[in-house]
Amino acid sequence: MKRKCFSVLLLLALPALSAGCAHAAASTPTNSSPWREEDVTLAFGPDALYGVLTLPPGEGPHPAIVIVSGSVNPSTGARSGVSSRYHIDHAREMVLHGFAVLRYDPPGVGRSTGQRGVESLDSRTAEAMAALRSLQARPDIQPNRIGLWADSQGVWVIGKAAAGFPEDVAFLIGVSGSAVSVAEQQVYSIEAQSAAAGFAEEDIAKAGLFGRLLIDWQLTHPIYRQANEAAAQKLGGGPWDDFMALVYEPGDITPAESLLQGIEILKSIQDEPWTRFLYLRQLYIPQLESIPPEQAAALRGVMEPSLLEDPKAYWTRVRCPVLAFFGEDDLLQPTAKSAALYEQYLTEAGNQDFEIVVIPGVGHSIQLSMPTYGQTLADWLDQLYGE
Repeated sequence: MKRKCFSVLLLLALPALSAGCAHAAASTPTNSSPWREEDVTLAFGPDALYGVLTLPPGEGPHPAIVIVSGSVNPSTGARSGVSSRYHIDHAREMVLHGFAVLRYDPPGVGRSTGQRGVESLDSRTAEAMAALRSLQARPDIQPNRIGLWADSQGVWVIGKAAAGFPEDVAFLIGVSGSAVSVAEQQVYSIEAQSAAAGFAEEDIAKAGLFGRLLIDWQLTHPIYRQANEAAAQKLGGGPWDDFMALVYEPGDITPAESLLQGIEILKSIQDEPWTRFLYLRQLYIPQLESIPPEQAAALRGVMEPSLLEDPKAYWTRVRCPVLAFFGEDDLLQPTAKSAALYEQYLTEAGNQDFEIVVIPGVGHSIQLSMPTYGQTLADWLDQLYGE
């Protein structure tokens, strides 16, 4: 068994489950593309998700990797899918090391049926497992050698999958994941990005205050009230006053009324320079406006567990091989804290086969063209099932 490793590398140059894939005609490998690609359809509850399976030459059976996307892209309003250049590049790199690689369109994206919407980590985990189990049903795939690759938000998802389904998930590869809760990560990212952009201290405080208010607004029992009241007192009067009243002293209003009032408050500040990293206009307000008011209460019940869940609950149960990459200068999640917690949690799990790689001079986006990342990934895959 490989020895656990924690390393900082120098930068050399970033639902219901239903198995079953519908097979389609595969492309023929050429000298320039030593793989073949096959259109597949996998079932996820009532939805049919379209995917592309990149296969090595030969009949197999092959070990396999499912690519699990990160969060919604503010510029597209959707999670990445089959057409993502990042996913395509990863599929065609990892297949060179003998792994079949599945990438797919999430519900309501590309050629997949279903609706886009606000998703819990549990529903995303079920989706990832539906993709994995679709591969297990194929004779050209080794059912006990299927792992999950993910970046950003997707790393929470694959951690939950490995902890919940240890008999199915053979290994994990995470890129720019976070070992803190969604709530803590969101506040960190707002403040870190604002500071890096050169915002004045007061504007950083405003952005952080609204970031914490947005979280507490979604919770039955707010967690940031004391910090927010202290920040508001220091800042003096402002648009946060109305939002604080809505969050902490709403009176006899319904969840639907709270939703509509909250949207109006957020619209009133969406063009303020200090709200830049709240992504109100691009992402947050459109998502809120897509929620039927009558479903506001039910949605809170779905989202609250995802916001507050401590990743310790599942990473301390992950015993399969793990490779985790971080950019030292990540502004979207706290790398130093996350890397240390991964080591702590995986050690508590009794996991003796993990490697944590922190790449200096790199942010959240870690590309295959970066030699440290690409070469480490290649070497790890080559050694995983080296026989």
